[in-house]
Amino acid sequence: QSIKSCCFSLFQDSERKAAMKPRSMSHCWGNLSRLSFLLLLFSLLLVFIWKQSKEKCKCTELEEPAFKDQDGKKSISLGDIIWEKPQNPNLSVMESANSPLPIQYTYLLGSPPTKKRFLTIGISSVYKAKEQNLLKTIESILSHSSLEELQMITLVIYLANNSSQLNERSAKEIKAKFGEHVNVGTLLVIQSSLSSYPPLSRLKTDYWNNRRGMRYRAKQNVDYAYLVNFCADLSQYYLMLEDDIVCATNFITIIQNYIKDRTTYWTTISFSRLGYIGKLYHNSDLIKLARFLFMFYDTVPADWLLDFFHKAKGQENAIFFRPSLFQHIGRISSFHSMEMQLQDSEFEEETGPSGDFPASSCYTNIPIFSDYVPSNVCPPGKGVFWGKNVTAESFFTIVFAHPIVPQKIQIYTGSAEFNRDFLYYGYVERGVFKIHLHGSQTCLTFQRIGDFENGRFEMEGRNNDDDIDCLRIRATAPQKQWLRIRKINIWVKKN
Repeated sequence: QSIKSCCFSLFQDSERKAAMKPRSMSHCWGNLSRLSFLLLLFSLLLVFIWKQSKEKCKCTELEEPAFKDQDGKKSISLGDIIWEKPQNPNLSVMESANSPLPIQYTYLLGSPPTKKRFLTIGISSVYKAKEQNLLKTIESILSHSSLEELQMITLVIYLANNSSQLNERSAKEIKAKFGEHVNVGTLLVIQSSLSSYPPLSRLKTDYWNNRRGMRYRAKQNVDYAYLVNFCADLSQYYLMLEDDIVCATNFITIIQNYIKDRTTYWTTISFSRLGYIGKLYHNSDLIKLARFLFMFYDTVPADWLLDFFHKAKGQENAIFFRPSLFQHIGRISSFHSMEMQLQDSEFEEETGPSGDFPASSCYTNIPIFSDYVPSNVCPPGKGVFWGKNVTAESFFTIVFAHPIVPQKIQIYTGSAEFNRDFLYYGYVERGVFKIHLHGSQTCLTFQRIGDFENGRFEMEGRNNDDDIDCLRIRATAPQKQWLRIRKINIWVKKN
């Protein structure tokens, strides 16, 4: 405004002087110089104002961070998954984030424990007509846990079928097979009202792998949210599994020891490389996780959301335990009838200590399947023995190169993947005085030292000081199932 007034005064002054006397050349040049200087000053002022406005708007030009899938094909901006959601001005963020979802649950089997346990294992299950693995999964969890470990867990099965009758039928099948675990509070089976589910139509298709499965995946997000919501405050930790997996032996103790040894911050630890299988969380994070899954159920697939969750909580990189403790056995997709093969290459059956490695040779009269020969498992073998046509006269003998005094013995049959191929009826003998018989080695005399239980033999003889030359596994009855010996651990007493 001052510049404008100055210019106007100069023009008025020049007009008055022009009226009083004739213009001279030098006078005109002086006026032009002053006018040019004023125009330059005005231009600089405009440039300064424009730069200031640009500095203030820089924040709106920053590119939002993007999230990509493993193939780098899709990306999601924060605006896509947050700002497009309808906003409720009456919503209290802190109150909602720290309160459970108001969902009504029905107990089909069991009741919640009166005391917090170490671990809650949550499984959401839907019925698949062509392949049903839920009972196998429950059996694997319970049979690969010791009595002490079973007292540390609560197994929650959330039946998420769109039919209450189907849920009740599944619950009856579970009770018929695992009723004792229901009675002691280890196993719970629940469902929720179908009317509590949000709409599963009008989904944002840009962020789903395919249109065909997006409604099923959106429902799966809600299934997991409701399951996690129920499990909050049942235990110290929560483990997410699927309904078509098998477990490594003593996986509960392995998990317990691993988290005891961790000294750095974590939100999620993965005990499998696959999808939602084997994800471990703190109990204190479950309400937030449930609401996170529920908030974006119709926008982003659950595997992406689980990844976003630990990043949002300050854990930048995924934490994997190796080897994996769980293996996927299902072939039929949960979303449609397509068949698929999804295996965890890092799954190993045994992850505990292997004992000592006394030099030995192994012999059997059990017909061998393929190349699963006795030497595979003979200490320090790293493979398995697999045989068929087990009879009441079947045996598997370990002959030691030098006499040993065993302090501890573990023999495991069956496997997580082939959990029916174990020794149903049998015992273990110790032998002395090596001899050759029918082209192989054995011992002259044997003494029974213990029986197999659920396919396992374990013995610890701290007070035993007698040398032995052989160990022999004896079957006492024929069985239709094959026999798979996966591990022989022997600890030798030191002098």
